[in-house]
Amino acid sequence: MTTRIALIPGDGVGPEVMAEAEPLIDWARSRGHRLETVRLSYGADHYLSTGETLPEEAYADLRDGFDAVIFGAVGDPRIPDGRHAEEILLRLRRGLELTVNFRPCQPLPGLSRQGLHLEVFRENTEGAYCLQGSTEPGRAVDLAVHTEVAVLRLLEVAFARAQARGCALTLAHKANVLKHGHGLWVRVFQSLQAAHPDVPARGMHADALLCALVQDPAPFGVIAADNYLGDLISDLTAAFAGGMGTAPSLSWAPHRPFRCAVLAEPVHGSAPDIAGKGLANPVGMILSTALLFRHLGWESEAETVERAVAAAMRDGARTRDLGGSLSTAGMGAAIRDRLSG
Repeated sequence: MTTRIALIPGDGVGPEVMAEAEPLIDWARSRGHRLETVRLSYGADHYLSTGETLPEEAYADLRDGFDAVIFGAVGDPRIPDGRHAEEILLRLRRGLELTVNFRPCQPLPGLSRQGLHLEVFRENTEGAYCLQGSTEPGRAVDLAVHTEVAVLRLLEVAFARAQARGCALTLAHKANVLKHGHGLWVRVFQSLQAAHPDVPARGMHADALLCALVQDPAPFGVIAADNYLGDLISDLTAAFAGGMGTAPSLSWAPHRPFRCAVLAEPVHGSAPDIAGKGLANPVGMILSTALLFRHLGWESEAETVERAVAAAMRDGARTRDLGGSLSTAGMGAAIRDRLSG
């Protein structure tokens, strides 16, 4: 069966880092995988010229006619309210029910915190990012919505991962003040603790957890959190592995409601201030592509890409954000030169 992958480069540095992921797809194809890619132009330029974000027909085709999405970044200062970004990326996450957002942190050779292996599992469709609220003179309200279904899906994956790794699982929450929403998270977490007695699991107030991470991240293995806290925590853990430019992520729907059930994207944003200058670090995008390969069952290809990234870093290949001089394309080429197997 042919695997169909939609490529959405998006805005800012998105097209530049996407250009370094596409050769990896060609390489996977050369290793015998039946692959078809379709490049979709949805982003700021398309919106400004047509008024379209992600048309219903295009969304339905993506949902039912593709297996995965590789996404660059969205965000453009020409659209200050970010409406196109909201209607493209957040619609994909919510519409495809991509409940699980996986953000690993494993420092590369030559970077600090060697030996650290942190993984953040972030609920990806609800919480404070549900886009519900109101603004009126002198008052603004943002709603945070949590459902037991989504919380359970995320935490089941987090418990399974901690069990497979043989490491601790920590739930980040603020149930002491967010008694309703985070109270639900704590209740579901505690119910799963009973079903996983061999997983060292605890809940921890998010503010205390952030302090502990800065002081010593080593004791943490897997961290689970809602959409908002997971976003903040995973950006902090990215700093242990070189910063946002090296941070990958993968989102998926564990219950597979549609054919398209997985989306790979780097953690960094569109960075319009450096767009078009060849300064963006493509490592986050390349490692996100490796995560996608593993999710598709292509373990050998995933490991080979990850080894190539590590080898390039070990040999001193760096973009400017890591103190080097390579361009985006130069870093991508350095990694591809080390592909083997």
